[in-house]
Amino acid sequence: MLPSLVLAASVAARGEILERVIAKVNGEIITLTDFQARQVSAAQAARVEPERVSQFLRQNNARILQDAIDEILLLQRAGEAGLKLRPEYVDDVIQNIKKENGITSDEQLQAALRREGMTYDDLRHNIERSMTRRMIVQRDIEPKIGVTDEECRAEYEARKGEFTKPATARLQEILVTGSSGGLELARELAERARGGEDFGELARTYSTASTRSSGGELGELAQGDLNPEIEKVAFALPVGAVSDPVPIGDSWRIIKVVAKTSGSVVPFETAQSTIRERLMMARYEKEYEVYMQELRKSANVELRVREVPLQLSGPVPEGGLLDALDPFAPAPAPSATEPVATPPPSGAEEEITATPQARPERVVPAAEKGERKDPPPP
Repeated sequence: MLPSLVLAASVAARGEILERVIAKVNGEIITLTDFQARQVSAAQAARVEPERVSQFLRQNNARILQDAIDEILLLQRAGEAGLKLRPEYVDDVIQNIKKENGITSDEQLQAALRREGMTYDDLRHNIERSMTRRMIVQRDIEPKIGVTDEECRAEYEARKGEFTKPATARLQEILVTGSSGGLELARELAERARGGEDFGELARTYSTASTRSSGGELGELAQGDLNPEIEKVAFALPVGAVSDPVPIGDSWRIIKVVAKTSGSVVPFETAQSTIRERLMMARYEKEYEVYMQELRKSANVELRVREVPLQLSGPVPEGGLLDALDPFAPAPAPSATEPVATPPPSGAEEEITATPQARPERVVPAAEKGERKDPPPP
């Protein structure tokens, strides 16, 4: 028998390995291919340099796997609730993706997807899962995170300092050191500036500060950002005034006030929407975690490998198309400190195998590798 035929017979006898199983969630599997796609997406989102991929995956594989498990739990919950997504919704999202990216043809979309290592079917699949996940979150979590006007007002009063705009001043400076003329020169320059000479030209000629080339421009500075001695003088002067020399260490600074704004408090009515959004987000994160804890508690999660890959099968594609355009925010990541599941004992890994008669989705324990199996019943 020819060697190639011997090899083919051997493969047929023991079953061809089609895919490794990473985890099972209530009977639904996460394959190595699924997991690697998530690794790529995570590396894209983090803009990881090629030489840092292994380190990134080592630090984030547990979170990536937990995200995959949580997504399945949410989708299963949506299925139990009878939530179904109509295909035209996905069509609308794809049209928005094309519009937002200036894509005018299906060919351009296909090219953009290829750059990200995706197919059109992958795109639809990702959108469907994202939107379905969002639907169950909207139904089960968002009704619990409402914020009243009274709560917004209380938060505003408690954090009023965050909504206070400080006074600002736009300043110019001339710095004179002891070795460049000292106090006598500083007084002379202040008088010349008050007498009408251009402050910027005086700064370019005499100042030893780094702002010399820009005519002493310090820009607009908020109260609290300046040296206390300079700030005291600057905010006491009217616009257009020039200060006396201010001693700072062994040098003197002359300040001109070009413009000023007074401090103000942002009205509650203006800040209310920002406050409401912040409070709702905090409640959402808390309620989401409680919700996921309950789903995880009742779930049957099995890890079928002891380790997951630390290398990608190819370079990380460009990425960004779905990140920029998916209008449905992904569910927040769970705590990275929470264990995903108990690792399986040695030898418990599983693979999806197929014999000439077997279905591809059949899962075969690693302990049975190399043994011929009867096909499952139809």
